[in-house]
Amino acid sequence: MNETTRTLTFVGIAVVALIAAFVTDRASQPVELTGYENVGQEFYPDFTDPTQARSLRVVSYDEDSATLKVFNVEFKDGAWRIPSHHDYPADAEDELAETAASLVGVVRGALESRRKSDHERFGVIDPLDESNTNLQGRGQRLTLAKEGGAPLVDFIIGKQVPEQPGEYYVRKVDEDSVYRTKLNVDLSSDFSDWIEPDLLKVDRDRLVEIIVNKYSIDEANRSLKDKELSTLKRQNSSSPWELEGLNKETEKLNTADVNQMINTLVDLKIQGIRPKPAAIAAELKKSGQLQLKNAMDFVDLQSKGFIVARTQSGGQMLVSNEGEVIVITNQGVVYSLYFGEIFTGSTLDIEVGNGSKEQKEKSPKKGSEKEADQKETASADKKQDAVEKPGKTKEDDALKTSRYLFVTVTFDPSFIGDPPQKPTEPKKPADLKEKADGDKPADAKSDDKKDEKQDQKADEKKPDPAADYAAAMKKYESELKTYEKQLKEYDEKVIKGQELVQQLNERFADWYYVISANSFEKLRMSRSALVEPADKPNEGQGKPGAGNPGLGIPGLNLPGMKVPAQPAGKPAVPKPAPAKKPAPVQPKGESKPAAGKPETKPESSPKENAAKKGSGEKASQAKPPEKAASPK
Repeated sequence: MNETTRTLTFVGIAVVALIAAFVTDRASQPVELTGYENVGQEFYPDFTDPTQARSLRVVSYDEDSATLKVFNVEFKDGAWRIPSHHDYPADAEDELAETAASLVGVVRGALESRRKSDHERFGVIDPLDESNTNLQGRGQRLTLAKEGGAPLVDFIIGKQVPEQPGEYYVRKVDEDSVYRTKLNVDLSSDFSDWIEPDLLKVDRDRLVEIIVNKYSIDEANRSLKDKELSTLKRQNSSSPWELEGLNKETEKLNTADVNQMINTLVDLKIQGIRPKPAAIAAELKKSGQLQLKNAMDFVDLQSKGFIVARTQSGGQMLVSNEGEVIVITNQGVVYSLYFGEIFTGSTLDIEVGNGSKEQKEKSPKKGSEKEADQKETASADKKQDAVEKPGKTKEDDALKTSRYLFVTVTFDPSFIGDPPQKPTEPKKPADLKEKADGDKPADAKSDDKKDEKQDQKADEKKPDPAADYAAAMKKYESELKTYEKQLKEYDEKVIKGQELVQQLNERFADWYYVISANSFEKLRMSRSALVEPADKPNEGQGKPGAGNPGLGIPGLNLPGMKVPAQPAGKPAVPKPAPAKKPAPVQPKGESKPAAGKPETKPESSPKENAAKKGSGEKASQAKPPEKAASPK
């Protein structure tokens, strides 16, 4: 090896050693940490205007039931709707504005992890990530977007930080880093929180009549059975409810159950919805009446427990599996509530339906099997409160019982009162002659004769047709003004009632509603539940001479009065306390009663005196007693 080769070899070795040293040095340096530079920075600094938000989506995962729930609200076609719930109208503008405002300026707190493997521990796995097979640790994804769908914020919100209220583990969808973050946002994905849950929107003070038409459909014979009609009425909001056909001698109204029914009507909540066929909805909006035009609509109705029957006149009449309740207000609004098929399902099944599972519940049952199922589900529902919010559910209430409801509204002006009657204009007397001002008799003699006659008949009152007619016209004009005012008020009530009915039909026409089975039981009460036995009268009460002697009203027992027990066979005669009374003054000319004989004619009462006067007897004939008679 020559000198040149040896030199080059040494140089190569030196270069290799230098590279190895550099690599070794760099490998021994600590790894540069990323993510910390973002602590204290906003997740979405460009999101400053909450009014830009035009849609909200909340995706949650229930670990217990291994089900995914997607809830979204969107502004489209000029209205807020819930696409995840059949585009049902949402009362979402204020809710969305509050949610959007709470997400402006959300800041990254302390960095907890930069590794994807820690996502399960912090509960920030994307619930929509199908590539991740973990069933645990999935968070809640909250996406706020502007018009067109571009996201304004997109968070995965995980578990709450222990012992730190208001702090959660949060990450952006496109980042692995997990931060502690303060959040003050309502993440509710409960359907009822985003809608107007009050179904009927009826004022209890306006209720004047409730008709419970209780029946069932015999599906084998296609006829109604177990029919029972109960009608509750009242004159106005301050008058009591009365039940038609009540036997007041043996029955009285069960006011507790009636009040429970009314409370349920006023506070009836929407648990879920299903869309009606378009043809049915269009006809209901147009006329408020149900008209079937194709077989598919009939099938859809029947699947929910509603049947259209033919009337004797050839028209169509809606009947339902479990009868109906008619509610009438003093605005002339007549609500008809038809109760359809019963079914059992989870919260999501109740809200929007869930395919084959719900279809299985829809299948009709006959005879005792169906009745037993209804009793069982009704009994189970009484142990539960209203449908709970989505999320983790207890094992024993994961499935809940509900019932379909079909609502129609019509207008009946007879319930707003009778229309005012126009007064009749008085007729002018045919022989009435009006004299012009300044007319005088042509003959002085006639004046003398007239004066003479007036003197002779000064005390005699003559009829004055002109004055009578003038008074009648004055009264008529006053009554006419009152009539016109009342007619205007009546017409305004009719217009308002018709407008309200149209608004309600617009709301109800598109939807079958779902209510809890518990609400159904409280609304469709039997007559036996609306009445109770009348209070039994006290022994002897109501019979002549019975009750407490000495009170002046036979058979009346006053509160707080104690009647001492008497030995058998002896009447209860009160012993008056001894009292010294002045001796009555003996009128002149009247003899005293014989000694030892009590006066048989006691002093007459005002009522007896009035009777004596009416019979012609003089009051002076009554003689005052000399001495009060002692009771035996």
